[in-house]
Amino acid sequence: MAFHALIIDDDDAFRKILERRLRAFIPLLTVTDFEAITPAREFLSNSRRTKELGNGPTVEFDLVILDEHLPDGRGTDLLAEGWFEGLAVLSVSSDNSPEIPGTSLKSGATFFLPKPAVSEPLFKPLVLGLIDRNKLQREVAAVRSERDRAETVRTLVATLRHEINNPLGAVLGAAYLMKQSASSTPEQKSAADLVESSGKRIKHVLDELCEAVAISSVTKADQQVFQIPGDKTWGESSTKEKK
Repeated sequence: MAFHALIIDDDDAFRKILERRLRAFIPLLTVTDFEAITPAREFLSNSRRTKELGNGPTVEFDLVILDEHLPDGRGTDLLAEGWFEGLAVLSVSSDNSPEIPGTSLKSGATFFLPKPAVSEPLFKPLVLGLIDRNKLQREVAAVRSERDRAETVRTLVATLRHEINNPLGAVLGAAYLMKQSASSTPEQKSAADLVESSGKRIKHVLDELCEAVAISSVTKADQQVFQIPGDKTWGESSTKEKK
């Protein structure tokens, strides 16, 4: 399985050590790296725009490693801008100031690691844990997206049935009256039969569609209808009308 890592660090020697260390336990690794915030921000901005417009594939990073001190700003600045929302980010620094770890975590980093610790045994399980977390986060986001899409479909289907039901009822009522009228010609009664059968087929299709997307039904005046998500329930409406 291929993995993608984003490394933002201005220390060329450290980036090489870091990449060599990662490849020791992640063979299929693709690394995208930047030496400063500005080009990294431009890359992230273009990737977000491409994703929003659907103009092509975008890279989903399995691991983000961000240096705190960069030539044109601080790693915490990039974190605060929200580019890595939903991603577990590893913040690193060679600065041993006591406030650095806390500042990084408050800005959105998931874990802080001093640069020398990259060579320690802790590094491998830490990185693998961050990768697993990011994978799980993407799976959760995908499930949430599918759930939201399904809810939208349910609402649209229910609204469609609601909008069609009233005029369809009027058409079926007119067809019934025409069939019962003594003044209707045989041709008119035949046409009414056709309208009635077609209307019932439309109603059946809409009912089946509502059931397929699991829209709950309610009973109004002895007739089964489907509740539009977000509308007040029939019971609530009836209670308010009585008051």
